[in-house]
Amino acid sequence: MYETFERQPEEKKKLIIQTVIEEFVQNGYENASTDVMTSRAGISKGLLFHYFKSKKNLYLYVVHYAKRLLTEKTMEAVNELRCSDFFERIKQIVLIKQRVFMKYPNETQLVIDAVANPPKAVKKEIEQLLAKHYETYAEDFQLQHIFLKDLLQKETLRDDVCAETVVRMTMLIVEQLSNKYMQLYRNQKYNPIQQGDLLVQELDEYVNIIKYGIYK
Repeated sequence: MYETFERQPEEKKKLIIQTVIEEFVQNGYENASTDVMTSRAGISKGLLFHYFKSKKNLYLYVVHYAKRLLTEKTMEAVNELRCSDFFERIKQIVLIKQRVFMKYPNETQLVIDAVANPPKAVKKEIEQLLAKHYETYAEDFQLQHIFLKDLLQKETLRDDVCAETVVRMTMLIVEQLSNKYMQLYRNQKYNPIQQGDLLVQELDEYVNIIKYGIYK
């Protein structure tokens, strides 16, 4: 769909993508100006629409780009972890996500806005985009889940505790905390880039409770 744009030199593509993302982040979907985008990127408006056909397509393209970038950078760092303790690895994964968010603040803000408050004009398409994204990376996520279970010291678990249950419970807590802070973000009471340590600190409290409740 975007073959003409994808054939452009990498440096040119990056400049256009970064400029577009900045404009959407600063002004939102409705108020973002394609005139500003093209002026900053040094291209004509006609060329921008030649590449993407519409503002909607342009938005969906950069959201997909940002979501993929954040996921891949996170997975690369996670795969480099050599931590063999289950709970420490969970915390390290959360910290990695925070570091990726800090490194790519505009991409992070764009994705968070798209997930938390999708523009009405593209809400259905965003839902489809996110569903396809999770499907694409489902195998990676599943492998991480299996690997995490293998890190638990099963011989030291209480007899009535199942390793699979510990993984599910821990991941459920991580998910619920993420949802909690997403809701705080929606209500403008939390900034994940500037206050990401709040989530990490709260997760640490829950992890300690679980850790001392499952072992003999």
